[in-house]
Amino acid sequence: MNRKLTRRALFSIAGALAGTIAFGSSSAGNYPDRSIQLIVPYSAGGPTDVAARVMAQALSERIGQSIVVMSMPGAGGVIGTSYVNRANPDGYTLLFAVNSMAIFPYTRPPSNPLPFDPNAFTPIGSVAESAHVIVANKSIGIKNVADLVEAAKKKPDSLSYGSAGVGGTTHLPIALFAHRAGIKLLHVPYKGAAPAMADTMAGVVSISAPGYTDAVKASIDNGSLVALASTSAKRLPFLPNVPTLAESGYPDMVFPIWYALFAPQGTPTDVVQKLNGALKAMSTDPAYQKQMNSQGNVATYMTPPQLAEMLKTDIAKLGVRLKDAGINLEQ
Repeated sequence: MNRKLTRRALFSIAGALAGTIAFGSSSAGNYPDRSIQLIVPYSAGGPTDVAARVMAQALSERIGQSIVVMSMPGAGGVIGTSYVNRANPDGYTLLFAVNSMAIFPYTRPPSNPLPFDPNAFTPIGSVAESAHVIVANKSIGIKNVADLVEAAKKKPDSLSYGSAGVGGTTHLPIALFAHRAGIKLLHVPYKGAAPAMADTMAGVVSISAPGYTDAVKASIDNGSLVALASTSAKRLPFLPNVPTLAESGYPDMVFPIWYALFAPQGTPTDVVQKLNGALKAMSTDPAYQKQMNSQGNVATYMTPPQLAEMLKTDIAKLGVRLKDAGINLEQ
């Protein structure tokens, strides 16, 4: 046998094997072969965390691997989001994001920039949508939006509102509404929506605007909290007797909530496609839809490009709203 031909053959085989290994390293063929870490950048027990756990259970069943939900609150969602931004882009660390992703660009001055670019994350797909419910502690005697405006105008800054942090989705609806209504409310930021709502129930703060959950509804039903309005375009089917802010005289005050799945920049396309395919199937599954509905959410589906475009659009629109209202979120 010719020695040169033998060497060529060996090199050829080695090259083919190397190519196969390289391809396999970026292929989703075996993905996932271990548990996935899902980061929720807000406190445990809050609306985002609840929606994430419903989604995680359904997604786990679809892809055949466990999904470990980790709450990582702080800085209005920046801490948990930063963690995912630094993670390996291999599909084993994912971000359960809310529309605060569109707010992040406006929360830091040039001298203290964000440690990530919201648009740089790899979009996987949308999960669900919902809305906020503006609730008040029963002891302050406010029954509706008109009462709130009247009380705040009589004593500016005498009423406080809790949120999950400056620039978060539970902060801006009330901040923009207050500007629109010409009133001054004292903002008290927390590390999550759950502690903000707990302090609203305890009377530490006057009002808050948590995302709708069955826990929020239970507190309204038992009289612990008074529902003033929702931030949805139409009344929430789960709270048919609660008017929207638009119905209450503020037609431009619509603040929907969206939940979506993102991955670190550079996550392989086939991994994204596999996860997106599972989300698509879940969105039309009656059992999953029912689970989401029980928490006040409507299951949704978007392709990665659609999600990326929605985020870019939301960022641009919010910039205009903040400028018009003269609200500076920089910390």
